[in-house]
Formats: sequence, C-alpha cells, structure tokens
Amino acid sequence: MARQELPWVFEYSGLWPHPVSLVDTLAATYGHLEFARLQGSYGWVIRNDQAKNREALGISTLREYLQRFRQQDAPKLPYLMHLSVNRHLPRLRSHFVLPPEFIPNWADLPGLDRISGPELFIGQRGTGFGPVHVDHAAVHVGFIQLEGEKEFLLFPPEDGPNLYRYAGAQFPWQLRNSRVYNLEPASLDRFPLLRRTHPVALVLKAGQALWMPANWWHTTMNHSNTVSYSIRIVNHTNVLRTVAEYAAGLPRLLSRLSARA
Repeated sequence: MARQELPWVFEYSGLWPHPVSLVDTLAATYGHLEFARLQGSYGWVIRNDQAKNREALGISTLREYLQRFRQQDAPKLPYLMHLSVNRHLPRLRSHFVLPPEFIPNWADLPGLDRISGPELFIGQRGTGFGPVHVDHAAVHVGFIQLEGEKEFLLFPPEDGPNLYRYAGAQFPWQLRNSRVYNLEPASLDRFPLLRRTHPVALVLKAGQALWMPANWWHTTMNHSNTVSYSIRIVNHTNVLRTVAEYAAGLPRLLSRLSARA
C-alpha cells in the first residue's frame, strides 16, 4: 500500500501556537456554554449513559467541566467527544493552524460541518471512545494530540466483515459501528472472527499527529488526561467515494424525511 493508504504518525506541535493553552482559552471564551446543549458535527458530546454522571457532578457549563478536568484530584468525568468547532467555537476556528499533510481539504467549510466537522476531544485517563467504528462517507481523518497520550486501535477496511458490525445502517447508510471495543481475551472469546483481523495499535503523544485513511476502523483509549483535535478530510484522493456514499444514502434520507412530513 502507498503511504496515503496507511495510517501514519508525524511530529506536529503547531496546531495551537498561542501562549494561553487551548483549555484555558475555551474556559475564558466559551465557558458560559450550557454543557447539555453542546453538540458534535453529528450527535452529542457525551454518551447517554454518562449524562447522569454529569448531572450528579453538578456540571451545567463548559467552564465547570474544564475546571474539574484541570483539578489534581478531579472526580470521574464523562468523556467530552466531538465538540464542534464550527457550531460552538467559531471565534477559535481561525486560530488553529493545520499541518500541510491535512491540506487540501475541500470539505473544511462551516456549511459542510457534517462531513468535515473539526472537533475537540477532552478526556481523563482511562476514558475511551467505545466501540470500533469507521467514519462515514469515505473521509480521511486527521488527529492532532495537544496534551497527553491517546492509544488508537486500528483495523484496515478489509477487516470489516470480521468486526461484527451492527445491522442497522448509520449515516448516510454504512454499516459502520461494531460490537467490538478492544482485543482483550474476553473479546476474542466472544468474537472469534477477530482472530482473522489485522489490528494496528499505536499511541499518539502530545505534539504528534495521525493521518488515518478513509474507511479504517478504529477506537481510542486515553492513557492520560488528553486534549485532541480531529478533522475529516475530502480531497482529490477520495472525493468520488465520498460523493458515491452520499448518493447511495439519499433514498434512505428522503424516505425518513417523507415519513416525518
């Protein structure tokens, strides 16, 4: 495979070249945002099963979440995932400096947030994304680690048939969510076809970036408190596949819209 078809890690510490940390800037600029209303480019920023934990901690704003995240002996916090830069943090958008490896990106426009969706992830040690999945519509994905260490578990596209995908089609139509969370012995016993897969494990450290080609399956686990940036990428290498994915999903979308009418 060519390098653009394989995940690869490179050094990059220039995403946020400012004297005040991104977390402190978030707290000062957008700390007033109601936590329960925060969204990603699609979906919410915490899982439903973590909402009660947030409520029990009395977290009502982004500032309150970030203050606890910075505490030395912080309580167990829900993993803040997919915080949309375009929807919630527009004044910060121009302050991020992306590496040349993530350019060109023809979908990096606020109006195409659901495709490209620059997002932030903030999580404590021991938190993780959850199920193995593949990002929709054949997009490439770029990750940049600002703080901490995050482990990625990756599977190539051809491993999909052995990853126990849920039957329900996801946006726009792909079977892109797996029942697999990790490769522990219990998982191998429960999902024996995993022995036919070709997993790649890597740890992304602060000051590093990861290029993940389209249709690679993945999940993550935070080895320490982490702050990460993610963006989905469409350019000449995958635009035809992205358009084809959306075209294939149109009948399903139109039928859902007509059912609501």
